[in-house]
Amino acid sequence: MKKSILLILLVIVQVAYGQKDVATDTTRTHTTIQEKTPLFQGYSGGMMLHAGYLFGKNSSAVLPSGKNISPQGLTTGIGGSLRVNLWKHLRVGCEGYVSTMRSGATDMRDILQSGSYVRVGSGGLLADACWRMEKVWPYIGGSIGGGAMRSLYVLEGNQDDWVAEEAAWLHKTSFFYVNPYVGVDWCMTQKVHMTFRADWLLALNKGNLVMPTCPRLLIGFMFCH
Repeated sequence: MKKSILLILLVIVQVAYGQKDVATDTTRTHTTIQEKTPLFQGYSGGMMLHAGYLFGKNSSAVLPSGKNISPQGLTTGIGGSLRVNLWKHLRVGCEGYVSTMRSGATDMRDILQSGSYVRVGSGGLLADACWRMEKVWPYIGGSIGGGAMRSLYVLEGNQDDWVAEEAAWLHKTSFFYVNPYVGVDWCMTQKVHMTFRADWLLALNKGNLVMPTCPRLLIGFMFCH
């Protein structure tokens, strides 16, 4: 009887140690796989076209008559970005864009003459989280950087002659910006992606939001390596 009990205890101990060894080997294998995950996962870059709506009141742009000049309307432009893919989800890089609203696309086209515009140039660093699925890569992130808004308001005359314009304003505002965005890549091939993105560049000067401001929709192609 005692021999039978000892034999059963030995079998139980042996099974227990065997399970422990299997669990230890599994943990070591999992850790080894995690340790072997490379930091660098490739890079991508490309160009995007965009369109948006520029709106908001600039309280400083006031005529002697007291009328405020704050045109609102369609803005279009082009830009691009370059990203480095790190680990599984993180992407970091840089980007730059130029957006222009011309007088003919504003609600003040009857006051502003041809040649008038509001142009925003910006560039900075970006970071986003991307989920790499089979055919679509949704992402969310943001960028920070600097830029300038240049406004030219021609109130008399036009850009088609060589006559000096006496009634015109030219103003430039430099700014720091924060630009949150969300988007998705459609993987046309392994190396070519079409990207769709929505963002809102929030420009700040001396702690105040620079007006007008503009949400945008972007579409373009990214080339991945």
